[in-house]
Amino acid sequence: MNDGRTLTTKAEIDQLVESYFWIIDFPRALTYFGDRERHGYGSGPLEVQFSSYHSPEEEEYIGDQKVCFIGEPPAYDEVVMAVMEYDEFYNYLLIYSEKYVKERPEVRQEIYKLLDVVKKRVGSHS
Repeated sequence: MNDGRTLTTKAEIDQLVESYFWIIDFPRALTYFGDRERHGYGSGPLEVQFSSYHSPEEEEYIGDQKVCFIGEPPAYDEVVMAVMEYDEFYNYLLIYSEKYVKERPEVRQEIYKLLDVVKKRVGSHS
């Protein structure tokens, strides 16, 4: 996995995150993100991995309490990654939760319950 390019600009990272949230099953992703037994969630060429996905001895380890968004072909020309702290990840979840419930107000309560569970897992101080 380290043969991928790490994105550094906010614009590139925002684009990868947006691509990810555009294609995934959002409620299922939140469910997975809140489950301490799971290490991420993906769909085809786009996925999210928590730092627990790899052990510290492994080359692909991204550090403690971090999240990595990954984009692979055909979604991207090459493998790209964006590693971020839990707080930054949680802020993205808040943004995309708002967008999601704006289009589906009937699931607002369910989405915010799932978000609370994720918040407990990542210990966000947002």
